[in-house]
Amino acid sequence: MRARLKDTPHGVARYIYSYLATLLATAISGLVTIIATPIVDALPTCRADQSGDCALTLTIIIGLVAVFAALFLVAHLLRLGWQWAAWLMALTLILIQVIIESNTFAPLWFLLILPALATLITSPAPPSAPTTLFSRLRLAALVIALIQFVVWFVLLLVS
Repeated sequence: MRARLKDTPHGVARYIYSYLATLLATAISGLVTIIATPIVDALPTCRADQSGDCALTLTIIIGLVAVFAALFLVAHLLRLGWQWAAWLMALTLILIQVIIESNTFAPLWFLLILPALATLITSPAPPSAPTTLFSRLRLAALVIALIQFVVWFVLLLVS
């Protein structure tokens, strides 16, 4: 029995699989976070912390690493590709930035369209476009988005 799909999904199936992958990755990361929480609470370093910030911070970090790892795993199993998972991560990080900067949760509704947007960005290049140039531009945009988020986060921590 194979756990991985035989063919890469195309068209509408790719959009459906992207939402399925997002749902599965969220469930997997939630399960990992639930399992990790008592372990983090039992750490001697976090037990000595009276404010609870140690356990909260470690649990958030574990949850973020788990969701990103689960995204790449599920994207591989459903043959969506690593670029789809990377774009979904980048778009999510940019949305987190917008939510923090705007001091409101109103942009949170954009989470519903992020899998479709990542699928649209990583869909195969149109036949008229040079494939190498199109994929290089997508990769450059991804790197710029991730660098922009890292710079913003560092500046947020410094200020």
